[in-house]
Amino acid sequence: MKRFRKLLFPLLTLCFVLLLAGYALGRGSRSGPVLSTQRSPAPAESAQARSLPSPPTEPVRIELNRAGLEELMTLPGIGQTRAERILAYRQAHGAFKSAAELMEVAGIGEGIFAGIRDLVYVEESRENTDH
Repeated sequence: MKRFRKLLFPLLTLCFVLLLAGYALGRGSRSGPVLSTQRSPAPAESAQARSLPSPPTEPVRIELNRAGLEELMTLPGIGQTRAERILAYRQAHGAFKSAAELMEVAGIGEGIFAGIRDLVYVEESRENTDH
């Protein structure tokens, strides 16, 4: 029994050191985190997503002289405040003559306009084409 007690502490210490060494070696060989906080999709979801091709997503273009508040708010960088300003500008100045006229609206500069340029247009009116 005395012999066992003499060996117990060194054996426990050796096990602890080996455990730490194994942990350190295993952790060093991984390139990413040990635990992931991201949920993986359920097998049925991922199998379904892989089997169905995604439909081509073509952005919807918005005609500036007909668009309402909600429609304008779908544009990137255009929240409720900017959408309300666009409607107020249209009310005060009449129909937009070009999409670039949006940059006259307070809060819409070149950066915002560059992000929505391809998503907005102004339909030519008959008055402009009867010359």
